Amino acid sequence: MMRRKPSAKVASAGVTHTRQAIEDNLGWLFREQPTEDFGIDAHAEVVDGEDVRGRLLALQIKGGRSWFKEAAPGGWWFRPAAEHVQYWTNHSLPVAVVLYDPETERCHWQLVNRETLVETSTGGWKLLVP
Repeated sequence: MMRRKPSAKVASAGVTHTRQAIEDNLGWLFREQPTEDFGIDAHAEVVDGEDVRGRLLALQIKGGRSWFKEAAPGGWWFRPAAEHVQYWTNHSLPVAVVLYDPETERCHWQLVNRETLVETSTGGWKLLVP
């Protein structure tokens, strides 16, 4: 019998809730990347009133309670792989990491850039997601 992994369900819910937050709360456009991706799950486009601004934001969406294990003052630490950091910081669009909490059904996000990334003592990276 085929079984769906719980992680697949949570990942799908993360994308769905991020879409809702962007479309309903911000009034922006959301475009999921349904083809093979390498660290970008969707794009958001800024809409101001009825004016589409042509300004895009790339999104890496992570769903599940496991992303909230490492609490920090004002949020949670997200520890991306070095290859993702390189990819995101060299991306043509600004990139945000979105963490979806299935217990609260809330999305938390942070822009990824040289100001928000913190290099660890072991040579890795961490990002405070408020």
